[in-house]
Amino acid sequence: MKLIIKEYLASLKERDELDAILPDLLSQLGLNVYSRPARGTRQDGVDVGAVGSLDGGPEKVYLFSIKAGDLTRREWDGDAAQSLRPSLNEILDSYIPSRLPAEHRGKDISICITIGGNVLEQVRPLLTGYIAQNSSAKISFEEWNGDKLAAYIQSEFLREDLLPEEARSLLRKSLAMLDEPEISYRHFAALIRGLSAVEALNDVRRITAIRQMSICLWILFSWAREAENVESAYLAGEFTLLHAWNIFRFYVGQNTKAARAIETAFLSIFLAYRQVCSEFLGKNVLPYVGKLHAISDAIRGSCSLEVNLKLFDILGRLGSDGLWTCWLAGRCVEEQSELREALLRETRMRAEAVKELIFNNPALLLPAKDDQVVDILIATLLIAVDRDNSPFISSWLGEMVARAGYSYKTNGKYPCVLASYSELLEHPKSADNDYRKSATSASILYPSIALWAALIGDTETYDKVSAMKRENFQHCTFQFWYPDDASEMYFYTDSNPHGASLANVAIDRPKDEFLDQAFGECERSPHFKELSAVKTAWWPLIVIACRHYRLPLPLHFLEGIYKDLK
Repeated sequence: MKLIIKEYLASLKERDELDAILPDLLSQLGLNVYSRPARGTRQDGVDVGAVGSLDGGPEKVYLFSIKAGDLTRREWDGDAAQSLRPSLNEILDSYIPSRLPAEHRGKDISICITIGGNVLEQVRPLLTGYIAQNSSAKISFEEWNGDKLAAYIQSEFLREDLLPEEARSLLRKSLAMLDEPEISYRHFAALIRGLSAVEALNDVRRITAIRQMSICLWILFSWAREAENVESAYLAGEFTLLHAWNIFRFYVGQNTKAARAIETAFLSIFLAYRQVCSEFLGKNVLPYVGKLHAISDAIRGSCSLEVNLKLFDILGRLGSDGLWTCWLAGRCVEEQSELREALLRETRMRAEAVKELIFNNPALLLPAKDDQVVDILIATLLIAVDRDNSPFISSWLGEMVARAGYSYKTNGKYPCVLASYSELLEHPKSADNDYRKSATSASILYPSIALWAALIGDTETYDKVSAMKRENFQHCTFQFWYPDDASEMYFYTDSNPHGASLANVAIDRPKDEFLDQAFGECERSPHFKELSAVKTAWWPLIVIACRHYRLPLPLHFLEGIYKDLK
């Protein structure tokens, strides 16, 4: 296990990775972290500042200067801005004399040279000489290399009484099976379920649990990135983020020590999740969305069904990422206007990428199964951020209805309610009327298309769906899904069924009556607004939960568009 952790540390980048792990580790060691990494502010060589006692020693101030990987000659003194030696000089010349908090002046100081790997032999004499020249009675130096960090992580985060052998075994299995992402993810999900089962525990155990979840996710991501296969890490990132929120939701807005510690660990998990998304989309999707059939071909599916399933999955991931970017833009304060504009530009770029993905991969014009409506709704929600995209939404969904109707009439690959891969492979295995009714017994797909058509004024598509219901799908229960009073408890872990359906929606009536019925139920069902992720403005978590657990996106996300029509 120590070797696994050491290799993980050596592969971390300095910014937003190694420096995201260190503060939690120091807190777990009993130190009080008073300064954390920050962007855009002068740090004078100190990435992390902490005070306290380690291993029973006297109380000291610990100043950490962090460098990724091994310490080479270049990392030591090869770049005036980024090398370690200039950072150490800034600590001695500027930070200690002028920026050390007043309450800590007079205490002994330990400058901690923190690296994810090792000090290379050709650098060792230079480092030893520097330490000898600059040590004093009050100032000492420590080397925190990969071995020391790994030992601390293993003893503090992964020690026997908190992470038993079964959990450590699951982590090893997950790492070993990275080339089989579904198996790797299954082991990791079991690990997270075990760690996050802390409802009845005290604050200390919850803090430890969420920190362990963070460390395990970072380890998995690091190894997955090294193996150039981050599929398992992507799924694990969503799963870990949702389970971490299930712990953090009880502490949001509190200003206690426990709440602050849990928030820091949750944000570390969120950062890891965003890094995984960036890695996956940046390397595997975004460079190819503008090329005809490029992503369809890259899937290398053994049949058209595999291509279809993966394309819709990618569509949902790309749409989710754009909604996160939009959410980040909305959280910018007035002084962050430039950052906000940059994030809004990125949101528009993600929306354009979704449109290009659809345009260049025609398989996205006909879903294979009804629950792919989840990915369709996520994508349309992102595209609709720009109202000028209404004609594209109309064209895409209109073509989808036309193809679905034709496929059903000709007994082709029409959308169905079947879930298992083997059943989908055989579909349609019969032209028998009983089979066709069974395969299309219910639908959220068609009423969702009708809903969007009604919202953007596409009467033609709305009428087509209405005609399909009347002529071919009288047996099919058209429905919408809404959160219920159990959703807050189970939305983030999917540990039990929850939610309620509105059946037999009024697709046979004028679209205004249809909209009033669908959104009137939103008014009569207040449970969405009571979800912790909504109340605390972390609403993209609901999108991620819907995508990961295959739940329909609540119609409440579209209420703003509906109200604009009134």
